[in-house]
Amino acid sequence: MILNSIQFTIMNVKYSSFILLLLVASLNAFAKQPSNYFDFEATGIEGSQVKTINQEKTTKVFSTGGFIKIKVTPFFKTTKKLTFRAYYKDSSSEKNIENPFDAPIYLYPGKEFFIDLVDINTNKIIKKYIIQRPKLYPKIDFYKYDNSFFFTTKPEGKDSELSLSPGEKIRLKLAHPTNLEAIEVEYSLRNLKTKKTQQGVNKYAIKDLNFESNTDYELRINYAVQKESTAVIYIHVKPYWYQSYITYFILLFLLLGMAILWLTLGLKKKINTSQKKQQKLEQAAIRLQSLLNPHFTFNALSSIQGLMNTNRIDEANLYLQEFSSLLRKTLTKSQHLYNTLDQELEMMKMYIKLEAFRFDFSWKIEIAKEINPSDIEIPTLLLQPLIENAIKHGISGKRDKGELVIICKEGQKKDTFVIEVKDNGKWIEKNSDSGYGLSLTKERIATINKMRKDRFITLNFTKNEVTTAILTFHNWINN
Repeated sequence: MILNSIQFTIMNVKYSSFILLLLVASLNAFAKQPSNYFDFEATGIEGSQVKTINQEKTTKVFSTGGFIKIKVTPFFKTTKKLTFRAYYKDSSSEKNIENPFDAPIYLYPGKEFFIDLVDINTNKIIKKYIIQRPKLYPKIDFYKYDNSFFFTTKPEGKDSELSLSPGEKIRLKLAHPTNLEAIEVEYSLRNLKTKKTQQGVNKYAIKDLNFESNTDYELRINYAVQKESTAVIYIHVKPYWYQSYITYFILLFLLLGMAILWLTLGLKKKINTSQKKQQKLEQAAIRLQSLLNPHFTFNALSSIQGLMNTNRIDEANLYLQEFSSLLRKTLTKSQHLYNTLDQELEMMKMYIKLEAFRFDFSWKIEIAKEINPSDIEIPTLLLQPLIENAIKHGISGKRDKGELVIICKEGQKKDTFVIEVKDNGKWIEKNSDSGYGLSLTKERIATINKMRKDRFITLNFTKNEVTTAILTFHNWINN
């Protein structure tokens, strides 16, 4: 019995000692736990998060949002020997806050707010609270649709650049900080060419972004709780082969070549048409001109016959000789639409001499100094019918009293000159502009005027004391 009593006593002592050791250990452990003087709560922005890390004399508080509500715990209220000092601090100054508990404080990204717990008796800092709002930039990994990784954003939101092949599909995976829950990310994709914007919000991935070839984009991303920190990625989508500058140059070159070819063919066709039209007009003018030659020849032969009938054989022979020379010249020029004025006047001199043999009138040709007859061309034999009419209808019956004057001078307008055929006779016919030769002349003038629109000829008649046929060559000189 005594032995059993002793053993029981020893067991009670051991049990009591064990309980005492457990109690002491619990008290020591409780004493080492940090005192919780304040609670912190994110407010203002939905989705904001607060994380607290307790150390021996320092508690660090991290907040994703800008507004933080600081609450005093009952433990702080029961502590009478402590006071606090709250302040913002930067590299150059501090700003004290008397009561940070009335309203939420606001922190800009990268800024800090401090609360020092101070012992009233010793004025020593018992505990320091450091409230931080770190700058948060979303990290985005770019994947192709075959799940192959090819790009990630730069840290601290630095601008990034990447290129995509035309038509390439991609997806963007959001990588959040490990110590935080998933946060919503806002994104804005802006087409720099059209200025159109595609926007959205997501926590884990960004899909269905549409990229046009040969276009530049600006992708801006930020956490919804921290709009102040925005990362920018510039995306260049390469062009298809047919959108390259070389292709554009080749197409432009081909189009330009086709346009030149089309214009050349059109111009060539137009020139051919114009040449054919010109040839027709020239042929018509030459045909009308050729009709004058038989008429002129008939009149000359009639003159020779008249001389022979009046036994003026010598004059007839001389007339025939002069006529032969004139006929050779007119035949030589008959296929030429134009003749120089000096050569034309030379043929008219021969013709007038022949007619003067028959009718014994006086004549002269006057050329103004400003006119250079060797540089001016006029239609061949255009003057002959006018001179013939002046002799036939005007001075043939006046014999030696008849006068014929041909004047070449400048016109009143620039680049214009005039040829006047004057006679002092009284016309047998009522109208000075009638007759077969003059009808052909008028038709020739109308045909020649159609050949060129920049110059033309007019024929007018005046009848006072003298009868004058006036040929005006408009825009003829230097044209």
